[in-house]
Amino acid sequence: MITLSELGRYLENRGQATLSEMSIHFGSSRDAVRGALDLMVSKGRVRKLPVSQAPCGCGCSASCECVEVFEWVGPKSGPTH
Repeated sequence: MITLSELGRYLENRGQATLSEMSIHFGSSRDAVRGALDLMVSKGRVRKLPVSQAPCGCGCSASCECVEVFEWVGPKSGPTH
């Protein structure tokens, strides 16, 4: 099961990641990861990038689901040891 703190650390370290990458990394369904991301978006820690900024390059419309990219915008945590 994915936790918000694990997901936050993952995105903070990577900067941005696709929904598919996070789903695979955490071994969770896309819906479970999307639910956690939606909560983090509402708290202002994560934002979903518009398709035009996503690296899919397929020239698809704003409703495209070929790639969903999320970016960490929350505060940076200090170094961990």
